[in-house]
Amino acid sequence: MSPALPPGPKLNLGCGPVQPAGWVNVDGSNRAKLATKFPTADRLLTRLKVLPPTEFNPTVRFLNLFDPLPYPDNSVGCVYAGELWEHFEYPDAARLTTECRRVLAPGGVLRVCVPDGVQFWRTYLAAFEAEAAKPKVERDAGRLRDRTGMFFRDICTRPPGRKFMGHYHKWQYDEIQLIDLFEGCGFADVARMTFHTSRIPDVAAVERSDFLIVEGVKPAG
Repeated sequence: MSPALPPGPKLNLGCGPVQPAGWVNVDGSNRAKLATKFPTADRLLTRLKVLPPTEFNPTVRFLNLFDPLPYPDNSVGCVYAGELWEHFEYPDAARLTTECRRVLAPGGVLRVCVPDGVQFWRTYLAAFEAEAAKPKVERDAGRLRDRTGMFFRDICTRPPGRKFMGHYHKWQYDEIQLIDLFEGCGFADVARMTFHTSRIPDVAAVERSDFLIVEGVKPAG
């Protein structure tokens, strides 16, 4: 049986529509900012059909995750982030990982779920091998273009002269990289975890994707 989490809030970073009770549901998107800080304007724009309906509401906490987390050192019980880390360039993800370590109490847990880069390219290679095994006249290059296009549209998108904006992926992780990131930022007992298996007792309330999941613990001292 895993040790109990230390006391303190449980942060659900990049919550999107996943906003369970008992968690501090945090989002840094522009829509979250509008809905949480200017709810009347958000409702008006929704009624006018300028914006689609949103799950964000004033119970969600808007935070700019490029800024320090507004929590004292050693004050948070756990941090969960589902499909968030890949939306930061690597140095920004490392800074946020370090910031999570700062606010976590000793024994606190950071758990991150991201798309698995290895699985992405395994799927591409499987499609390539399947097409390559066919006679030339029967090959379908469209499957390979679609997979390659997804990478360059949604992952390797680097507008010149400015940092990324919006919700495109800025990095692609694998198990080795993500574990190394955690350990480099000072976490202990870092390991890849399976879906809903965690030191966080109610992780099922926030975890929706069975991708690459890594968890680490803030050591004492």
